[in-house]
Amino acid sequence: MMAVSADEGLASHLATLDRLADERGIALERDVPIGPLTTLRVGGSADRMATAGSTRELMDVIQLARDAGVRSGVLGKGSDIVVADAGIRGLVIRNRADGLDLDGTSVRAASGVAMAALVKRCTAAGLAGIEFGISIPGSVGGAVWANAGAHGGEMKDVVVTVDAWRSDRDQPDALPNRDCRFAYRESRFKSGDEIVFDTVLQLGPGDPAEIAARVAGHQAQRRATQPVADQNAGSVFRNPTDDHAGRLIDQAGLKGHRIGSAQVSTLHANFIVVDRDGRADDVRALGDHVRSVVADRFGIELAYEIEFVGHWGDADRWATRTSELAGT
Repeated sequence: MMAVSADEGLASHLATLDRLADERGIALERDVPIGPLTTLRVGGSADRMATAGSTRELMDVIQLARDAGVRSGVLGKGSDIVVADAGIRGLVIRNRADGLDLDGTSVRAASGVAMAALVKRCTAAGLAGIEFGISIPGSVGGAVWANAGAHGGEMKDVVVTVDAWRSDRDQPDALPNRDCRFAYRESRFKSGDEIVFDTVLQLGPGDPAEIAARVAGHQAQRRATQPVADQNAGSVFRNPTDDHAGRLIDQAGLKGHRIGSAQVSTLHANFIVVDRDGRADDVRALGDHVRSVVADRFGIELAYEIEFVGHWGDADRWATRTSELAGT
């Protein structure tokens, strides 16, 4: 029996994907540059990309990939990820499911809703408790997936239930907060076995003007302390217990340190900024260098908060999971 190479196997699965998509009326794009769809704006192309405009369409496209045997990943607003220069094998699903419903102090948000849009809508409606989300550049689904937070608040503080779908279920399960296993920048959804769909949040009543003032304060603080005008993926490392990654990197003398097109921000040391037309390999090399220096200097191994996605080849000891696209 003749062995089938990995490339031949992928080509066969992609052909099946194309055929099934045509039969089901799902539009696919080929060889789509993914870097420009991220906040870092580096990285290569995906074999295929589909755009889901609703939760139902998102479910249909995920099922399409599973039926075709093609690895897929959901891309929200493109923050917190570094796409490999070699690109992403399989299907990227661009999540544009933006349903947003308010019922008293309860909010149901689809996974593709931008956190900034959620905060602005809730502010106008006089709903308090989600103001911190203005500093989270991703989508609701990605924020739930990572238990994202800022300004002393986290998603776990406001989440009531999360609709999550597993491949062995016909419909999503509504998981209560306690079953989401939220922790610092963690949730059960990072296992990759479940996809976040809609999320129900519980907020509180407030004066719109006072809420807007808090939101404006958060925005001003972010502009003053983070390199928002530069290409970056967000905070590179998680804060270790009782310390801050930025402080350790600064104390290690790495502010401004550069490898190729990537540089440790001179404004906030826990950010890596890249030049226009920069390379993902430079970002990873710089991040790994920073981790090594901090470990040698302070005996603390910083954990990546950003995710490296796509085809990176052999992963070194510093690598995060690279086998599939994060739902950020």
